[in-house]
Amino acid sequence: MWTVIIFLIRFILGSGAEKCTSLVGPRAYKCIQHLNEIRELSYSIEIYDKDSNSKINKPCSDFKKCHEQLKCGVEDGVVKIIEKLISFCDIVEFHQSEAFEDCDLKLAEKNSTCVGEWNPFPDPVPGDEKKTEEMQKEACKNFFGKDRCLEKELTENCGAKIWIQFKKYYLTLNEINEACELDETGNIRS
Repeated sequence: MWTVIIFLIRFILGSGAEKCTSLVGPRAYKCIQHLNEIRELSYSIEIYDKDSNSKINKPCSDFKKCHEQLKCGVEDGVVKIIEKLISFCDIVEFHQSEAFEDCDLKLAEKNSTCVGEWNPFPDPVPGDEKKTEEMQKEACKNFFGKDRCLEKELTENCGAKIWIQFKKYYLTLNEINEACELDETGNIRS
């Protein structure tokens, strides 16, 4: 009797597991093509260069329409890749937003030392892995600028909302790049 009652409660309220319909055939193939195009473009585009980052708009838009179904029934590792690519698309979209462009112009006019010196993901030094690691370690210590100066700069010049979005997207970009061991506030994990 209890088994029937538990079954009915789960049936009426839902079991908590989301049902999904996976993509098959040509739709799955097209969605995977969009995924691969975004992945390839992610290596070559410059987030701050409008001409460069606009190349990813259509593949991102198309992928966002099918990515949930693509995650259906696949391994956790594949789901993580899909989510990272969606996050990357969101980051590029944020950089293309009017609010961020206005903020970027304000910061450029101010010619801030904090913004000018900020580099959370320094380029590797060819042939010198140790120097590259040291540079990245230093960049991690100052992920949001020396003494977190970016928080102050963005909040004062662009508003708290832009700072919150900026922080969220750069912490996500850090997760994608796997560059620094940071907590949700941007501090190095102990």
